[in-house]
Amino acid sequence: MVWRTTYPSFCHSHVPCLCSAGEVFSFNILGKRRIVVASAALMNEVCNEQRFTKIVTAGLNEVRNGTHDGLFTAHNGEHNWEVAHRVLVPAFGPLNIRSMFDDMKDIASQLVMKWARHGSTFKIPVTDDFTRLTLDTLALCSMDYRFNSFYQEEMHPFVDAMVRFLSESGNRIRRPALLSMFYRNQEYQYWRDIGTDYTISCLQHSLEPGLMNMF
Repeated sequence: MVWRTTYPSFCHSHVPCLCSAGEVFSFNILGKRRIVVASAALMNEVCNEQRFTKIVTAGLNEVRNGTHDGLFTAHNGEHNWEVAHRVLVPAFGPLNIRSMFDDMKDIASQLVMKWARHGSTFKIPVTDDFTRLTLDTLALCSMDYRFNSFYQEEMHPFVDAMVRFLSESGNRIRRPALLSMFYRNQEYQYWRDIGTDYTISCLQHSLEPGLMNMF
């Protein structure tokens, strides 16, 4: 059964929807239909690579400008996607993830200590700090590299460029192509950030050449 709703009603009452609508339902956002799979069993079903293929659309298609055929942005069947799976699946298996717990705790402790240093009246910049937490943890656990984001006011140049690049990738899909000429500064910064991330990753990461693009 596919149950249809509109965006406002879904936002305000999505929990009752899950209970009454069944395991699959859809809703509309500005005329675009979104289908929701609401059970673990069906989620496993749609993740069956023998029956369903991967597609790259919307914001991910824009991110592809910087990451090319990386793990999240490769089109189904592209060779590097297969390579990434073969390399990363064993690297991020349960035992290896367990071995990363100390590094995860290390970065989380840096976040807590930063908040403690600023005291109880400090207004926590949640989005900024959790971006630092996420990227510092990924860098340390997967590349053995420290951005040290909690020991400086400014973010590492790689992180700064990547955050701007990801944000602009989302903005680009919301702008009509006809208006692109009015966003030349954003376009310039977008491609400059892509070049910055690639240059810094080549110079500073500790992985084998080419492995960074698998992310």
